Amino acid sequence: GWLAAIGFFQTSIGAAIVMLLPAIMFSVSAAMMAIVIMKVHRIYRGAGGSFQKAQTEWNSGAWRNPPSREAQFSNFSGNSLPEYPTVPSYPAGGSQWP
Repeated sequence: GWLAAIGFFQTSIGAAIVMLLPAIMFSVSAAMMAIVIMKVHRIYRGAGGSFQKAQTEWNSGAWRNPPSREAQFSNFSGNSLPEYPTVPSYPAGGSQWP
């Protein structure tokens, strides 16, 4: 995209500028994907993950086993939303707050 857009400046400047927009957007998208994959890698390695562990999980099918995923979520007990002791009462008739 970049080479085509730059080469097109000799033919038509307006069309070349229009061609530059997708080239810039795809470049920004690729840069953001690289940043995100580096962050995910850093999180995975920081949590004790390794290439050997990932291979073992992939080969054993542990990553797609529903009972093991459900077991992870069954550790939560009760409602995860906060409980409010009382429902607030508002003044009737639209009067001002005290």
